[in-house]
Amino acid sequence: METRRLGRTDLQVSALGLGGIKFSGVSQDVVSAIVAGAIESGINIIDTARGYGDSEQKIGRALEGRREEVILATKSQARTAEEMRRDLETSLRNLRTDHIDIYLTHNLRLPQEYDMAVAEGGAVEALERARDEGLIGHVAISCHRYRETLIRAIESGRFDVIMVAYNLLNDERMDEEVMQLAKEHDIGVLVMKTLGGGVLGAVPKSLQL
Repeated sequence: METRRLGRTDLQVSALGLGGIKFSGVSQDVVSAIVAGAIESGINIIDTARGYGDSEQKIGRALEGRREEVILATKSQARTAEEMRRDLETSLRNLRTDHIDIYLTHNLRLPQEYDMAVAEGGAVEALERARDEGLIGHVAISCHRYRETLIRAIESGRFDVIMVAYNLLNDERMDEEVMQLAKEHDIGVLVMKTLGGGVLGAVPKSLQL
């Protein structure tokens, strides 16, 4: 499996990652088998979120005894420091770990949401404090469709990683300006929805054998 440097984090991540958004709909045995298979295939980064049902809990159980083999990323939609701290502590319990490598503000997109999250007493402040305490490794942001918010985040210097939807459909306006800016600031980029949420992987019935 090819690995790549994730910007200034200096983490070496596999070119393909494992997303846990669908894990809430399947059994623990299936999740454990998927996680084990992914690790054996060379995948070393797993992403989930507080908002993905019981995905964190299932991944935490699947990683028992193998935690140090992967880079863990999870997310919270909290916008205040108090809410973010509470979600972070829940994530640590769910994932059965004492640290999370990348913690993202989840879908931080609207200007007013961004202003709240980066203000004094905001979610980013809580993540920066948690980073100083060693509870997380890197502060990050995920965003849908609001490229202006991503540009502000990149230029702020407070985020080490961004997560964006990026695929041939380009339905979320993640153009090369955003990618180039991230590169210039040495910010790591995690890409989601590479197959357009499954659209690009679907085979029309007329083409099926």
